[in-house]
Amino acid sequence: MSRKKTVFLTAVLAFALCLSTVAVAAQQPDLENGSLTDAVNGVPVGWRVLSYYPDGYSVDTQDGTVTLSSLEINDLRLCQTVEVEPETAYVFSAEISTGRVSGGRGATLSIDNYSVDGTCLYSQSVYGNSNWQTVTLAFQTNPGQEAVVLALRLGGYSEDSSGMAYFRNVSFRLATAQDEPILSLEEWGSQTQNSGADGDLNEAQEIFLRSVFDIFLGLTVLAAVILFFGIYRNRDRLGDRSMDRRQRRQILLLMILVGLILRSILCSAWGGHDTDMSCWKGWGIYIADNGPADFYTAPGHEWYDYPPGYMLVLGFIVKIMNILGISLSSDVGTFVFMLPAYAADVLCAILLMRFARERGLRDGWQILLAGLVVFNPAAVVLSGAWGQIDSILTLFLLLTFLQLLRGRRIAAGALYGAAIMIKWQALIYGPVLAAAYLLSVRSWRDLVRTLGGVAAALGVSFLVILPFQGGQSPFWIIQRLWSAAGGYDYASVEAYNFQALCGGNWAPSDTELLWGITYKGFGTAAIVAAVILAAGMLWFAFRWDGGEGRAVPVRQNPAGEDFFFSPRRQGAVFLSASFCMYMIYTFGHYMHERYVFPVIFLLLFAFVCYGDRRLLACSLLLSLAAFLNEMCAMYVISDLTMAVVRSGTEHQNMVNLCAVLETASFFYFCYTCFTPDRGVGREAVCP
Repeated sequence: MSRKKTVFLTAVLAFALCLSTVAVAAQQPDLENGSLTDAVNGVPVGWRVLSYYPDGYSVDTQDGTVTLSSLEINDLRLCQTVEVEPETAYVFSAEISTGRVSGGRGATLSIDNYSVDGTCLYSQSVYGNSNWQTVTLAFQTNPGQEAVVLALRLGGYSEDSSGMAYFRNVSFRLATAQDEPILSLEEWGSQTQNSGADGDLNEAQEIFLRSVFDIFLGLTVLAAVILFFGIYRNRDRLGDRSMDRRQRRQILLLMILVGLILRSILCSAWGGHDTDMSCWKGWGIYIADNGPADFYTAPGHEWYDYPPGYMLVLGFIVKIMNILGISLSSDVGTFVFMLPAYAADVLCAILLMRFARERGLRDGWQILLAGLVVFNPAAVVLSGAWGQIDSILTLFLLLTFLQLLRGRRIAAGALYGAAIMIKWQALIYGPVLAAAYLLSVRSWRDLVRTLGGVAAALGVSFLVILPFQGGQSPFWIIQRLWSAAGGYDYASVEAYNFQALCGGNWAPSDTELLWGITYKGFGTAAIVAAVILAAGMLWFAFRWDGGEGRAVPVRQNPAGEDFFFSPRRQGAVFLSASFCMYMIYTFGHYMHERYVFPVIFLLLFAFVCYGDRRLLACSLLLSLAAFLNEMCAMYVISDLTMAVVRSGTEHQNMVNLCAVLETASFFYFCYTCFTPDRGVGREAVCP
């Protein structure tokens, strides 16, 4: 070979070698400071901090370990943008340890490209108190993709978490044949976890998620069969059974135990509503660790819309769990947060049993009514699967009305103040309560005690508010209430009522409903009408009961309990309260799916007073509508299904079906109130 050819071939080989070297170098991801050894002001060099809330968190780096800490729920990220090659497989890995991480997504590795191309990937989640473990996230870039945002993360989009997450030995490398099955970012989409290896599986998942509505409908039909053909149709056969005191207690204890087991199974299966359980845990941790003084004023807490009463309970729960060593992220920890609501269910059942016994109902009826509370399908979902506290509000409302019926006006006022501090929705029952107070005033003594009841309500509210005062103005609670009232400016928020039937579910309240009338305008008129009609019902009941309508102690049962109100007036109080909330929920705006729940139990108390079987049927019908509504609402606004089924055909069909059922049940309730019970020859419930 000539010298010229030798030189030429050498040059070509050298050039080819250079090209291959460049090509290989271009494929190597360049992660800066993966060892986390260099830091400025606690933040590793090459990384940046992103947080959903502007304050209330900390980032610290020492000896190659970075700590993301947030005492309140947050989506806290340490991010770095890294150049990548299109259609290339990579593995993002790190060692993770956690301390008291709870709620939401937990501690993860994440590809945080949500703001870039809508993709957001998460590795497996780490919760509680855990030792160091290696976590990996494998993926393949999309065609034309040139960069990804890597994130060490505590929390996630709409899945905020709290606690301390530790990261070390971070690496980002090309994938090899030995790595786990890898999906492309396009296949991942915006899913929250890797659940399949091909598009067919994702399609199958979507089909399953949509078909769950059929399961909900089937459960509702099953519940209807049990309630109406098993219980309502055989109510006299079941209710007329006699038993001694010991048998009654044994059956009640057995029902309580079975109800507890049923709710524990649902809690294990559902784990509570994603957002609500994260809030309960995050709020409880904050109050337990920091106290209540700045709970509403700390940065990022501006949206906290619950009144302060139950916040103290959450803080107490967290302290007890810390003492007992129960992890907040465990199934047991989640169930502990649901126990107060179930305890309220049980206490409501006991109150109803006692009230039925005082009215002379047989032992079988007492047990039957208690069972309709403990195993009420709407109650089981709330205190077992969802984890909400409407049962607690219902308990305090019932205690308020029962104390008033016995003439204990000051005690009733104090309990009503506590109810308001638990949930703002207690204010909806205020007009009926005020009317009952005023209509029963027949002496200066009654008037003084009525004023004492108002003072007691304000006093209890003040005592609950005081620990949360901090540096706020004296009227901060009113501002918080006003903010909460307009926080969801929609015609309906998953409340499948008349407005939802007209297309108002998640529709802005200022949207036109008909003839220039907005949903809000129609709802406001309905609310005013409901208050006037409910007060009118109560006034007629008081006026037509016993001629002069005097409120005197009435002894009326073997238990020897005295009531300040006569039997018809007792029923009128429960009935008018039910009517007010029932109508507001059906036709009003800003309604959420759970607002009507207390009416289910109020109707059972009204049934005890009047003995009208149709009131029992109304309670059962509303139970079915609320049961279906709660299941669907909890399902469509969960993190897993929101993007797939919400506002889809299946969801909209269920909204319409449930809305028809709920609206029809309200009209049947109206019919029951103003027509006689021809089956037993009684007069109309309302004169």
